[in-house]
Amino acid sequence: DGVKQVLLHALNTDARLVARMVEYPQGASGTMSEGGQPACSMVYVLEGKQQMDSGGMHEVLETGDCAYVDSDMAIAWGAGGTDRCRVLLVTPGNRHEG
Repeated sequence: DGVKQVLLHALNTDARLVARMVEYPQGASGTMSEGGQPACSMVYVLEGKQQMDSGGMHEVLETGDCAYVDSDMAIAWGAGGTDRCRVLLVTPGNRHEG
């Protein structure tokens, strides 16, 4: 699908948050989460436009826009516009409490 991801810190299984830069080529699309599977993330658009669709809602985030996503509905994404899209994506880590 051509999507590139770059982890922005050393991989640590106890990290509270995981930050990565994700680049979607023009026309790329996919699913951020499946229905019934919780998704929690913060998305900041670094370049281009990102389209997000969920439950009949259609949003286009442009360069400089930020969104907080916390849902168990299916979420589809795509590179909006005619150029690539780069985003900073922050998700919960795999921290084990104990």
